[in-house]
Amino acid sequence: MTTETPLTCYVCGRTSEEWITVNMIGLFEDQEAAGKRFEEKHGEEPESYLFVCPNCDDANPNYAKNCREKYGVYQ
Repeated sequence: MTTETPLTCYVCGRTSEEWITVNMIGLFEDQEAAGKRFEEKHGEEPESYLFVCPNCDDANPNYAKNCREKYGVYQ
């Protein structure tokens, strides 16, 4: 399954500035629950599908892993 959208990082809250066609692999399965928590953390709704960006994955690998386990990831 693919989608065309910028992506929003669950950890840092940044949204990519370009529209890309992406495979859903690596995006959170439970977007609704992740979105609710994202809004609590960042004070705004996510602009697009949530995932963990490579920079945040490198900087906080344990946190990124916990997020993936909590919300599931398309494989």
